[in-house]
Amino acid sequence: MTAEQRLIGSSAVTRELLAHLEKISPTDAPVLVRGATGVGKELVAREIHRLSGREGKGQFIAINCSAIPTELLESELFGHEKGAFSGAVSSYQGRMRLADGGSLLLDEIGDMPADLQAKLLRAVQEGVVTPVGSGKEIAVDVRIISATHKPLEELIDQGHFREDLFFRLNVIPITVAPLRERPEEIVELFDYFSDAYALRGETIKLNARSISLLQAYRWPGNVRELENFCRRMSALYPGETINLYELPTDFLPPQMVKLMGIEVVESRGPAGGASRDVQSEIFADFAEDDADGLGRVLGITAAEAPAEIKLTEASLKERLSDFERQLIEKALADANGNISEAARLLGVKRTTLIEKMGRLRITKT
Repeated sequence: MTAEQRLIGSSAVTRELLAHLEKISPTDAPVLVRGATGVGKELVAREIHRLSGREGKGQFIAINCSAIPTELLESELFGHEKGAFSGAVSSYQGRMRLADGGSLLLDEIGDMPADLQAKLLRAVQEGVVTPVGSGKEIAVDVRIISATHKPLEELIDQGHFREDLFFRLNVIPITVAPLRERPEEIVELFDYFSDAYALRGETIKLNARSISLLQAYRWPGNVRELENFCRRMSALYPGETINLYELPTDFLPPQMVKLMGIEVVESRGPAGGASRDVQSEIFADFAEDDADGLGRVLGITAAEAPAEIKLTEASLKERLSDFERQLIEKALADANGNISEAARLLGVKRTTLIEKMGRLRITKT
């Protein structure tokens, strides 16, 4: 997460986690943090470092074992001597020595190459590192914290992860619960991220129905997904109270749209995102031949409809798009291209009109 690095949450699950961290942090025992992507495993590691008493002795250093090419990972971890390989124009301490006195997070430890696992095992057991291109062992005092979203036991069975390294790293196991198991924290986290990403101090809010929707959604990307969602809404609607049911579906996760009961059609709008099936949503209450009812919704009578459109000649759905297009174009012309005024004339929300214009490929005149 990119907002201020801290663990927040008042649910029983998070309170129990924080209490556990206070117990285990003062020790030097290695910790293995497990949890799905986006739950905040690095924040847990940072909290362990903060509570350990090592903050004043050394740094918190993180290395992502899946993000660094295999041929460079050993050097990044243990350091190298000048000239140890092509491009090594100077010596480098490596992350373990940079974390000396502090804590080292080995993120995505399940992706560490097998040959490097043996070297890591020795470094953890003996408390020494050997830089690439050197035969000299250097002592380090580092609290090792590992993190993974992968089932390491299965990787061991498949021969991809060393069992002895697993036992060495898994001295204190911690599992971080996914966001769907602590839905009571969603509002708290939403408010926190909304404050963090407020533009010009204009914090966004949600109406009650939208809050219920967020709590019903399963958040497959967990807290990271919620943070990105808040950041998007803060950029698009600074200072507004948002009704998610009025937003273009392109702005919302597809599974959240399904929870809203809105059908997402296969056709794509100009921006490339799925469009809301506005026809079924707005006109579902009207029968195919209910021309008067349609007229009441659109604000005109059948007699006022353009001459080339006969509301009773064909099915309502077949004619609806052309009818909407002409009404919107007329409203835009009457409003001199002002979308807000055109929305007022049509009796719809501004965001609804913008969505319809995108679906129908209507531009301001």
